[in-house]
Amino acid sequence: MSSNTFIRDLLDWIDSNIEGRLDLNTVSERAGYSRWHLQRMFKAHTGYPLGEYIRRQKLKKSADRLTSSDEPIFNVAMSLGFDSQQSFNRSFKRQYGQTPGAWRRREGHQPTKCLHS
Repeated sequence: MSSNTFIRDLLDWIDSNIEGRLDLNTVSERAGYSRWHLQRMFKAHTGYPLGEYIRRQKLKKSADRLTSSDEPIFNVAMSLGFDSQQSFNRSFKRQYGQTPGAWRRREGHQPTKCLHS
């Protein structure tokens, strides 16, 4: 398998498994390479550090979920493997320039209202 094919397959696997606790150790075990070697290969082929790619993909997934659901921000953060809501908020704000709550409001998501007759 060529290294380009390997990296494409790895990107597909990461994207398919982005929810949950996906970290450098998990990815390197899956890939069968040491963390150090895998990170060098990944950056050489993509131009991005592996950890940054994973974080960006998690934040992209979280932005999609915040826009399309009523799921509490805390639940989104935890389900995507962030250690705390505070670390999630910091990472989200660094990536998108606003907090997750502000993102949700700006994107126009309106929580579903329960109608009682």
